[in-house]
Amino acid sequence: MAVEIKDQWYLKAVEQLDTFCKRLDDKIDKEQQQLKACKKQTELETKLAHEMKLHNELTERLAELSRRGSELDRVCASFESCLTIADSDKTRLDNAKEAYQLAKELTGIRLDFSAPPNIAKGYIKSEYHKQLHPFEIDMSSADSNALWNLLNAVVGSDKGNDENRPIN
Repeated sequence: MAVEIKDQWYLKAVEQLDTFCKRLDDKIDKEQQQLKACKKQTELETKLAHEMKLHNELTERLAELSRRGSELDRVCASFESCLTIADSDKTRLDNAKEAYQLAKELTGIRLDFSAPPNIAKGYIKSEYHKQLHPFEIDMSSADSNALWNLLNAVVGSDKGNDENRPIN
């Protein structure tokens, strides 16, 4: 009987210990779940704070770009108003074009304006001889009559001024 009482007491103690351990395990599980939830919430709050910071920065950039866009529109409008060609300038341009065309037809010289500023480049067109003669003259070292001498050599002076006369 004494063994039964010890066994009952032992069983009761084991049962209470199991109940306590189970409650303790439940509390630990609950605390771990709460800890995981807190970590997740902290992580989400951190992400939200970062996203809000990025949003604010982008909003500031957008506002700055809008201001700059307005300034650019204003500057472009002022440039457009300044870039309108005056009638006197247009007349001068038309006169210069006409003078260039006339000089081109009379001399047969066609200039290449894409050449550097110190180089006269182009070709001489001779209707009489039916030929094109390219030229490139370094104006920094050549004399001022170099182009006219070349024109005289290409067109030739033995025919006089026959180049601009129609052929019979």
